[in-house]
Amino acid sequence: MRIVIPGGSGQVGNILARYFHAKGHTVTVLSRHPQPAPWHVASWDGTTPGEWVSELEGSDICINLAGRSVDCRYTDENRRAIMDSRVQSARLLNEVIASLRHPPRLWLNASTATIYRHALDRPMNEFTGELGGNEPGTPGTWNFSIGIAKA
Repeated sequence: MRIVIPGGSGQVGNILARYFHAKGHTVTVLSRHPQPAPWHVASWDGTTPGEWVSELEGSDICINLAGRSVDCRYTDENRRAIMDSRVQSARLLNEVIASLRHPPRLWLNASTATIYRHALDRPMNEFTGELGGNEPGTPGTWNFSIGIAKA
C-alpha cells in the first residue's frame, strides 16, 4: 500500500511510519521540517498546496496527524498555533483530496486524543462515547483539547 502521513514526523507519526515501512508498504511523511528517514519525507507547510499534492494522488491511505506539538505551555499564542495548525491542515487536505483524480481510498484524521469524558466506568469510542468537557471540575486544558477535536 501507499500510505501518506501528513504531520508524520512527530512521535505517533514516527511509530506508524516505522511500522508500515517495516511491513513493506510505501510510506511518505509530509513534514514542515523534513529530516532524513528510511521512508520518503516530503516538505509541506500545512497551509498551501505544493509539490506534496502528487504524493496523495493514487495513494491508498492518508493518515493526518498534522499540528503543532501540544508539549508546550498553553499560552494564548501556543493555543492559537495548536488550533490553527490542525484546522488549517485538515481543511487543506479536504480541498486537495477532493480535487484529486485518484484520491486515497481512506482518510483518517487525528488531531487530538482528548474528546471523550474521562471514564473509568466503561470504554469510550465513536459509537457509544460521551463527549467530555461538561464534567464538574474539568481542567481548562481538557476543554481546549475537546474544542480542537470538535473544530
